[in-house]
Amino acid sequence: MRHTHTARYPASSSVPRAKQQSAIIMDPRVSLATRSVRVLVPDQLPTVFEPQKSVVAPHVQASVVDDEDDAAPPERRLTMLALQLAVIEKAASRLGTLGFIWATVVLLGGFAITLGQTDFWCITILLLVEGVRILGRSHELEWQHETAGRRAPVSWAAGRVFHWLQLLSASSCAALSLVRLLHQRYGGSEEARVNRHSALDIFYGLALAEALLFLVEKALWQWRVDHHRLLERVATDCHLATDCGAVAVRRFFYDSYSRCLSGSIFDGLHMDLVSYADDLLTAGSHDEQRLGASILAALVESDRFADATLRKIGTSGPTIERLIEMLSWKNASEKDVRRAAAVVVFMLTRRKLNALRVTGIPGAMESVASLLYADLDELNLLGLSILNKLARDHDNCDKIGKTRGLLDSIISYSGIVANGPATDMRLKAVKQSLRVVKRLASTTGNTGKLLRRELSGIVFTVSNVREVLQQQHDDKDVSELHRLAIEILTNLAMDEETREMIGGTGGVVSTLVAMFLPEKQEAAADRHKDAVRVEAGEALAMLALDSRRNCGAIIMAFGGGVERLVEALSDPVVAISAARILRNLCTYAGDEWQLILRRVTAGATKVLVSGCTVCACASAMVSLTGHQPHFLTFSFFVVVVVVKHRCCAVSRWTRRSSSTSPSASRRRCSGSCSLGSSGRASPRRASRTRRWRERWCWSCGSTAARPWWCRASGCTRWSSPSR
Repeated sequence: MRHTHTARYPASSSVPRAKQQSAIIMDPRVSLATRSVRVLVPDQLPTVFEPQKSVVAPHVQASVVDDEDDAAPPERRLTMLALQLAVIEKAASRLGTLGFIWATVVLLGGFAITLGQTDFWCITILLLVEGVRILGRSHELEWQHETAGRRAPVSWAAGRVFHWLQLLSASSCAALSLVRLLHQRYGGSEEARVNRHSALDIFYGLALAEALLFLVEKALWQWRVDHHRLLERVATDCHLATDCGAVAVRRFFYDSYSRCLSGSIFDGLHMDLVSYADDLLTAGSHDEQRLGASILAALVESDRFADATLRKIGTSGPTIERLIEMLSWKNASEKDVRRAAAVVVFMLTRRKLNALRVTGIPGAMESVASLLYADLDELNLLGLSILNKLARDHDNCDKIGKTRGLLDSIISYSGIVANGPATDMRLKAVKQSLRVVKRLASTTGNTGKLLRRELSGIVFTVSNVREVLQQQHDDKDVSELHRLAIEILTNLAMDEETREMIGGTGGVVSTLVAMFLPEKQEAAADRHKDAVRVEAGEALAMLALDSRRNCGAIIMAFGGGVERLVEALSDPVVAISAARILRNLCTYAGDEWQLILRRVTAGATKVLVSGCTVCACASAMVSLTGHQPHFLTFSFFVVVVVVKHRCCAVSRWTRRSSSTSPSASRRRCSGSCSLGSSGRASPRRASRTRRWRERWCWSCGSTAARPWWCRASGCTRWSSPSR
């Protein structure tokens, strides 16, 4: 005998968590969603005082009560109802066939002369009524399909006529058979009535049973479908509560019932909405294709069925081809179908493997591009979203660039003022367009060079980006638009010709400077605006790279001087960006700005000597001496190096005096010197700093501790200076 216990461990229990979980993981059938586990523990367990040859683990059984109906798809209820109705219908049909054979062979064949007039006409009427019922049943299924296909009101009226005709025929058969069985007045002699009486009882019994089974089937149909509204409930569970969805669910039920009747009773049991929609898309008529697309769109938009639906249709090549074809339908009445197909394709492209299957279909890019040629609506947003997902792959970026007119269409949605007021729909379209352009502009290799050249060759690219930057709304969405636009400019500025064109576009440099160093600084930190400031600094540094004209435009945008840039070195948010801009200005500005750039020495010296808070900029400022030594005096070079060593000395002093002075611990170095932010350095690094043997980039001045500076500025050469 076994005792049943429930394994429930309280939070304050002293039992280790590993032991608590062991009772659950012993049986792999136990899921993570189990609320309670029933553990069967035997009465007799070995104790530590008994002699044992080996460690005997108690036999633990875990059983979980799971509701299978919750895991089954909602359409399973329809297929089960179709199975039940088909079983009753086939049983009634088999009884009707047997009764027809019995009447024609036994009664009319063997007892045709001895039958009474009443029984003869009753048998004849029952056979005719049964034939009418069978004929009406076959036509009713056809008219039900027509009704589900929205061909009302003629289809609906015809279906109702056949429905009531079957009910009347079945009721008349049941009533007539029951009356004859109750009366038992078959007439004739006593000897003739022996076998004839039994034969008539069998016939009337078969007719009565057939009629009753058919009436039971109709009652079950009305009870489940009409009274309990099973179709509407399944449509709601499948997110098909719209008119088109209700039609799809009703037609699915009729098709499942027809399959159970025409073939095996289990043929309709294996149907599901995804495979049914696939069949409608690939082998159906035009209306059926629209119905299949609406079913798939509703399923992929639901959180419950999206993954399973995408797994099934992602491996179906004909289905994907038909969906791609639907994207290019031009008829105005087919807008809903195009929207449904676009939703399914967008959900497919969220997975990289499915995205490759989509782009592998001939004409896929042209079909997606056709979504951008309509008026501003949801189709445009879906088209841009699909392109954004496809642009994650390098080969897809190449295909997008080679598609005729596609880049121009993408750029046309990036403008705010030129194309109308900044409505919510317009802002969404601009955001999606900027995301696509950003992905294309950041492509690597020769493909990226060609794409950046083609993007910069479009007239409205830089002007539309400038319009986005000039939007002055304190909104999170607008900040994201600013960040995307600045990243596009930074990526486009990798090309030398594009860099000059961006700098020559009126208002771009001044707008970037205003974003980088706004006149009014807010007291509270805003991470979105700080991100925009950092990106603006990156863009200005990239524009100043190897461009004398852009360097002059940047200096003029800062008011004809570099004092604001030097002051920005003390701002922890934009200190690195300001150092990069100063480095590029001193490197590429030219001799005409020599007097203005001399102010960097005095200003930067004050900032660096003021404390260790800007130690992160010291390495970048050292590079100023390497690029233009005639701009900066040797004394400034010595000051920078001394300040760097001073920062390390302060950190060493802080470490020695931290035990006696609690407030001194807050004076530790937080920069990127040889000691690091913790104030603890290895002897090897400290000695290397004292002997001036630290590795740093001879080309741009970045230390080895910050290699991403060199990658950001395009420098790839690393060297070690001489003694």
